[in-house]
Amino acid sequence: MATKYEYLLTNGGGDNVKTIISSDGALRAGNDLKTSYNRLTGWTKFDTRPTGGTTNSYGVQARMDIGGTSGAFTGYDGETHLIATGTATLRGVQGVAVVDSGYTATGTTLVGTYGQARADGTVAGSSFVTGLYGLIGASAAITAQHVCSAWLDSHQANAVTGSHQLLYMTNNGTATMDQVMYIYGRDKISNLMELDTVAGMTNAANGGGADVYINFTIDGVAARIAAKYVA
Repeated sequence: MATKYEYLLTNGGGDNVKTIISSDGALRAGNDLKTSYNRLTGWTKFDTRPTGGTTNSYGVQARMDIGGTSGAFTGYDGETHLIATGTATLRGVQGVAVVDSGYTATGTTLVGTYGQARADGTVAGSSFVTGLYGLIGASAAITAQHVCSAWLDSHQANAVTGSHQLLYMTNNGTATMDQVMYIYGRDKISNLMELDTVAGMTNAANGGGADVYINFTIDGVAARIAAKYVA
């Protein structure tokens, strides 16, 4: 067993908080009841990049058990503030998944950011269960090219073998859903959507004029929805 160097500290309230550093450099902090408050200040960086890579299933893992019966709780709370005037790009959370050059991943799933909600117990009443939630918070006046709760983008430049789209939605459960999308607009959304530079999806010429149609497929068979320009 590796030699351990143990430090017994106090949190000011008389409770002992234990910090253990093993001879191999491993660190464990907090009390055995897992109720201690541990704080790191300054820049904190986690590197899990041993030679040849690691076989661990995670680099950083956070686990939390909630005993509260009301209120809002957050397993991971990250908040980033811009406190300078300029042209900086700000991201509260960034997830990037990469297959490094020179390596091949076959039959893999490559996901930059993953969200899941699961009810192993009972969820009742007027609850919401959602895997992902995007919000534009109540803000001061905004001048921007676009303001949206979700942005899907692709910078793929090379050919893709297989089905290629901006949004892929699947139902792999056995329950029957009521609809693909539910829109609660509060009578404050002017249009269902805006189509811009979509010559491949429609027969429309920029600027309007003749009646148009929108192309789509049903089980691989081509179909169209007719539309009219409004004068």
